[in-house]
Amino acid sequence: MKKSLKIMLAVLMICVMGLFYGLQYLSMEFTDGADYTEQDKREYDYYTPELLKNMPRVSNVYNFHYSNVSGPNPALIYQASFSGTTDTSKIDTYLKKNGYEKTGMCNINGNCWIGKNPNITVSVGIEEIPSIIRVEMVDKAGYN
Repeated sequence: MKKSLKIMLAVLMICVMGLFYGLQYLSMEFTDGADYTEQDKREYDYYTPELLKNMPRVSNVYNFHYSNVSGPNPALIYQASFSGTTDTSKIDTYLKKNGYEKTGMCNINGNCWIGKNPNITVSVGIEEIPSIIRVEMVDKAGYN
């Protein structure tokens, strides 16, 4: 009897732990947005697309943002912000190497880039005060 009780408690403990971790990922799936850094491993791995994960870190101070925009023009928006710099040359080179072409100005202060997937656009914008580069990836394919 004691052995079966121990086995049942162990199984119950495993189920509770699985439910705990599952609910954390479920809440991330349905969130409207998140601000995080690369050190926030779970959020970084879950929200950040490969394009931003592999992007050159042009500053030692950077962070990420994720937005899930609903409504008439739904989109998933991923953003990386690099503080203390306005030199986008390494980012421009990286985007070119990954098949993106500059298409001109965006609605933000910067350049738009488009790759092979027409549902994904990337914008690289600069704020002078304070010095920040914002790289924003908009994915409208996540809703098709």
